[in-house]
This record gives sequence, structure tokens and C-alpha cells, in this order.
Amino acid sequence: MKKCLLLLICCTLCAAVSARPVRGTVKCGGKPVCGVAVTDGYTFTESDAQGSFTLDADDDALFISLVTPAGYLAPLTEGVPQFYRPYDPAAKRYDFELLPWPGSEACYELLAVADPQPKTETHFERLRTEIIPVLQTETAAKKARGVAQATILLGDIVWDSPQLFAGVKAEFASLGIPVYGVIGNHDHDLNKYTDREATENYRRHFGPTYYAFDMGHTHYIVLDDIIYHGAKKYEEQIDSMQLRWAAAYARRLPAGSRVCVAMHAPAMKSWLGNRVMESAIPLMDAFAAHDLHFITGHTHLNSNFDIREGVMEHNVAQVCGNLWWDPINWDGTPKGYQLFRECGGEFSWEYRTLGEYPARQLRVWRPGEVEKRPDCAVAKVWNWDSYWTVVWYEDGRYRGAMQRTQLEDPDYTAHLDSLKAAGKKLAKPQRPRTTNFYFTARPSASAREIEVVATDRFGRRYSERIPLGNNL
Repeated sequence: MKKCLLLLICCTLCAAVSARPVRGTVKCGGKPVCGVAVTDGYTFTESDAQGSFTLDADDDALFISLVTPAGYLAPLTEGVPQFYRPYDPAAKRYDFELLPWPGSEACYELLAVADPQPKTETHFERLRTEIIPVLQTETAAKKARGVAQATILLGDIVWDSPQLFAGVKAEFASLGIPVYGVIGNHDHDLNKYTDREATENYRRHFGPTYYAFDMGHTHYIVLDDIIYHGAKKYEEQIDSMQLRWAAAYARRLPAGSRVCVAMHAPAMKSWLGNRVMESAIPLMDAFAAHDLHFITGHTHLNSNFDIREGVMEHNVAQVCGNLWWDPINWDGTPKGYQLFRECGGEFSWEYRTLGEYPARQLRVWRPGEVEKRPDCAVAKVWNWDSYWTVVWYEDGRYRGAMQRTQLEDPDYTAHLDSLKAAGKKLAKPQRPRTTNFYFTARPSASAREIEVVATDRFGRRYSERIPLGNNL
């Protein structure tokens, strides 16, 4: 009996020390901010009317973090919002000071940048000279117009090159807007053999691998959906701890909220029969009462798909083309990023090709220019989703909807052919990927000109007019 009692006491004491109470405050301009969610990555609490909070931190916690509320911004260090503090079991206080959001609380833009992925110093130099200056010009123009922006890097910030983390972070910090990170498979340290150890270098530069923040009327959640096993072996899944944490966060949100989950690998693989990541299913169930968007990278493709009712995924193409080898992605999407806008509660998105104004959204080939569709005009609409309309006109006369089809991109295929003709050996990833954002129409033999008009779900109209052979 005594042994049982001692065992019970021991278990009670162990449970008692498995969590340690920490206290702190959340303030802005020295004034308390009430109702701010605070988390150790396991449980949540929130600040009271005095801005104070108490949290029983798990001994395995890595950070104490805020869910930055709409209307506020955590101070930036090297471009990264400091909404977190590394957890120290010996520390008793975690005091946070927020800043007012720089602009109208209800309006902002988020640049979703996928897979910068420099592997070498040459790649890094190209990022610095080819990509960043274009983004600087675009963000500076928006700042001059009073548009508040942030950017989120959707993983593979580097390519198995942890020594480049600091430089890449500095380059994106030069945009002068907050930079949020997402960890990708190539952001794990190849010299480590546990997931926790392999993420240490990423955490040192970007903080927690899962966290949340609010902007406007939207709740953003960042998750790590790479379970790393060492030696480049990993699973594209969300671990059970994050699922519990996300479900607990979901219960804190008002029903009908807009939620954007950013992670590296996509929740659904459209090219594998729309196969959904197993662990994404309970996550979607947890947010079933909300309007859910996934924002992902990893595939070097661009697509927008409805996974199920109330759930949409935006899988963003690589910002540097195909792994720095090719000037476009292997599905034909130009180098660029997905730009999300919110103003007054209205939420929209648009793919922005680097350096092109106004935003170009389609490319048209004449009959005879696409080998697999020789009799047809072919249009590529790389940010298409099922709510777009793509119609065509012949010599000014409306001809109706174009037929959607699957193709390998003619531009990308021609690029590869030119490399082969020059005697260059192609890398394994340099191969075209068949995608379904192509459209065809067959003009009449006497046609002199066609125009393709693509209209997105928000009513934005994009067009391209090309002369045909009879008019050349």
C-alpha cells in the first residue's frame, strides 16, 4: 500500500513539473492589449484587461508566442516579426510590446512567395540581382500608395544550404515589409537525424515552425507539414501535436471565420487523382465551420483547387522558375508569386508575374504553333480555377467558351529543346509537367484575328489579341 501511495505521489509530482507557470504582458505603446492569444505550442491562454497573462508552459515547449491580433504588428528584427520568445524554463516573465499595424487595419496585401531555394552562392547572387530588385520595386510602389503589405515564404527558403539562411532572410527583409517563414523539406539540416534537431537552424532565423497571426478579418495559421527522418527522408504530413494545437485554436475562433493555413507541401495532389494528405483531413474537419484556404508551395506548379466544400488550396509556383535552371516553371507558369488582398472584408487573389504591369494572366498561341493541337489556337491561363470563364472572339465576333484541355507547356518544351540542341545535359527535374489550365479553339480558315478573354471569379478581365496567318 505504501509503495502504491509513493508511486501516486511521484506521478503527481512529475505531472506538476511537466508544466511551469509563466507570466507576462501584452502592450502597445505602453498600454495593455486585451484578448491576445498566447501559446507555448501546446495550449493557449489570453491577455486580460490589464494585458496580463498566465500560461502553464510545457517543459518541451520551444517558444512562448503571441497570435498577433489584427491591427497590430510585432516589432521586426531582420525583417521577421518578433511575436515569439525562446522558452527558458528558468524565465518567469515574457513581456511583449506590439506596434500599430502600418495602415488601415482592414486593408492589406500578402505576397505568398514559394520556394526561393538557392543551393549555391551563384543561386543566391541571382536571387539578389534578379528576384529581389523586382520585388523591391513592386513593394515600394505599393508603399508609396499607402498599401500595407507582408510576405510569407512558403518553405524551401534554401536548398539544403543552411549557410544561406541569413543572407536570404536579409534579402527579403530589404523589401521593408514583415517576412513570415514556413519550413520546407530543404530547410531541414541534413546533418541531423531527428525532426526537432533538424529544424533548429530554421528556428534560429525564423522562430516557431508553427504559429498563427491575424491580418484584417483573416486568421493565418502556419504549419510544418514535413516530418523529417534524416538523410533526406521525410513524410509530407502534419504531426499529431500540431493537429491538436490547431484544433484548439479553431475552437477559439468565431464560426464562419476566414482561415488561411500556410504550409510547404500541398494538402491535395491534383496530379495523383486529387489525393488528399491523410493528416489534412482532421485539420479540415477541425475548421469545418470556417472558410478555409490552404496556401502552399513545394510542387513548382501553380494551381487553385476546391478540395471540398468550403476548402480551397492555392499551390504557388516557384518564384525562381524551375530550380534556377529554367526561366519558367515546369508547368509553364512564369516566375512570380500569389498576391492575396483583403479590404473591408473582401478577400481576393491574383498571380503576379515578376516585373509585368499590368498583371498578365494568359498567353495565346496561333494555330500551327502547338504541335499537339495543330489546328487550334491555344491559351494558357496559369491562375485559372473553376470560377474563371475563358472565351474567344474571331474577327470581333463572339465565338463562346474555349475548351479546357491538358498539355505540356509549349514554351517550356521549346526551352528544353533549345538546351538539348545546344548540347546541354538536362537535370532530372527538367521535364515538362502536364497541367489542365490550357484552352483550345479552332478558328475558321478565313479568320484574320482572334482575341481570348479570361475573366476571373472577381470579375477582373484579362485579354490577348493575336493576328492569324491570313493577316500577316
